Amino acid sequence: MIAVLLHWSAAAQTNIAQTVSTTSPVTGVIPTVEVTPVIVLTNQIPVLTNQVPIITPKETSKAGSAKILSTFTGNFGNNYGVSGRTLKFPALEATPRNTSSWRRNLDFGMNMASGNSDILRYSLGADAVKEAGANTIRLQAHGNYGESDGTKDTENAGATLRYERKLTTTVYALGNLDWVTDPMAELDYRFTAILSPGFHVYRSPTALFNLEIGPAYVEEKKDHGEDDYTAGRAAATMEKLVNNHVLGWATIEYIPKLVDTSVYFINSEIGLASYITRDLSLNVCYQNRYDSTPVENKKMSDTILSTALSLNF
Repeated sequence: MIAVLLHWSAAAQTNIAQTVSTTSPVTGVIPTVEVTPVIVLTNQIPVLTNQVPIITPKETSKAGSAKILSTFTGNFGNNYGVSGRTLKFPALEATPRNTSSWRRNLDFGMNMASGNSDILRYSLGADAVKEAGANTIRLQAHGNYGESDGTKDTENAGATLRYERKLTTTVYALGNLDWVTDPMAELDYRFTAILSPGFHVYRSPTALFNLEIGPAYVEEKKDHGEDDYTAGRAAATMEKLVNNHVLGWATIEYIPKLVDTSVYFINSEIGLASYITRDLSLNVCYQNRYDSTPVENKKMSDTILSTALSLNF
């Protein structure tokens, strides 16, 4: 460290004093005085104290991303169906829960209207997930019931058992058993068994996209009889963490009969969950079930729009 000290020499100061005392009173002219600067070099290093670290916006952004990323757990698997999703909510994970225990969701929704038309709708869903190392088990169940002007127009239910095994950071194996019934569509039951690989095509601290492609087995009973067949299956899951309290998702599943691809069904869902507290959220969900070969006089497409409160425990 170089400290530069400028001062007047004693000789220069004496000359100035003499010059001032001999200045001509007539002309008022002051002779020019030469100033000799003195430069002193030292090796002293100043000691800085009470320093306050400055965090740049870029560093703050990285810290926030790391916090969100730390909330990811499990296999990032496809949570097709009711309630719980894969991405977690950083604002609600200040006190992490034991990931080896069951995480449960209970959804209840009701819509009513009266006047020129009387409408009553109920929806109930349950979801339970357990993660243990590379393994994830998920149990799901849901049901919907509705009346319009005193006449039943909605009645369906379903249940799912799903198992995932993490193989690599981007690949997992899955086994899935799904059962659904819809008396209004004269579908007594449809049972679907799936065994296939899954792929984490994309994932980030706030978004993910999974793809599953493989074989399936379908057994169903409709009004015109029973049928069972080997099928193919392609499914995609997308999730987006909008902010620390809001999560959006979309899923689609396509299952065609292998020997006759004109026979197929498609399940799709899009939803939004907004957390009110750590244990309570408001969910809005739109579901569509499309059957290419419905019972005679029945429509190919069934849709459900539901709003429900979800209790998480």
